[in-house]
Amino acid sequence: MPIQQTSISHRPTRVLTQLAVPLAIALVAATAATAPGLAQEGGDRARPGEVLAAMVGTWQGSGWSMNRTQERETFDVFERVESVAGGHLVMIRGRGYVPAGTGEDGRLVHDAGGIVRLTEAGGYEMFAATAMNGADGFAMDVTGTGYTWEIPLGPHGRIVYEAVFTADSWTETGQYCDPAGQCYPTLSMTLTRVAD
Repeated sequence: MPIQQTSISHRPTRVLTQLAVPLAIALVAATAATAPGLAQEGGDRARPGEVLAAMVGTWQGSGWSMNRTQERETFDVFERVESVAGGHLVMIRGRGYVPAGTGEDGRLVHDAGGIVRLTEAGGYEMFAATAMNGADGFAMDVTGTGYTWEIPLGPHGRIVYEAVFTADSWTETGQYCDPAGQCYPTLSMTLTRVAD
């Protein structure tokens, strides 16, 4: 399925504040891989449940994102990742609360979920849904040490995310890149595995 244009792509500032963290939270828990999991016999791509097996479990973390006034806002995030249907899909459930340090007693600001699947073209796609923006599909590039993905904003540029992980933790950063190629940080967070 091709990447679809978001309905709010004509307002990049609004996109930064409404899409950046909810989708990052959904995708952060969905995307990690090991190099051996990227290929199977016959050259076919591995199922998402195989390539993302390292991320199945329960995760917690914290970080910051840019708010509507372009100031950093801290948050705590809680994620649950599951492989379903024989590994054909990976399902993610993420919730974020502000400010950081309050845990689930804080104010719920990010309520997101997603499904990672293998596309007909042989790539990986995250179909992510947030309470604020509905659902959309985004292509993912899974690597041996993490992943990258981006939200296209048409003539207004793009939002780019990059994650690096180890067995029990990972970090993700996000940035808004304008049409001229100048990029500005929008997100940084670190999560730790708390249960399988």
